[in-house]
Amino acid sequence: MMKIYIVVAVFILFDIITGVIKALYKDGLNSTALRKGLFHKLSEIVTVAGCGLLDYGTHYIDFGFEVPILKPVATYICIMELVSIIENICEVNSPLRKFFSPYLDKLKGNKDGDTEEGN
Repeated sequence: MMKIYIVVAVFILFDIITGVIKALYKDGLNSTALRKGLFHKLSEIVTVAGCGLLDYGTHYIDFGFEVPILKPVATYICIMELVSIIENICEVNSPLRKFFSPYLDKLKGNKDGDTEEGN
């Protein structure tokens, strides 16, 4: 189970690193945006820890149900972070943007290559 926490933490760390790279490349670091982003990352960490605690607790405390929730939540967070990492990388590397744009557009539900501004 510890490997799940490590994988999620690495995805979160890579998103932070690529976000800082993007910020330095575009506009420079903004303490308000950085603080807000760090709170988002902290909430993801707390969510994964809480899900792990629930999974662990159901072995010892009868909640009346057993839901293996850690893996699906960790998977969702990793996919969410991966998309964010790709978006950050695309902001600083136009050849990669050209390659990933069709995929990002489909993930975001954009049609005809319309991309959202500010992401």
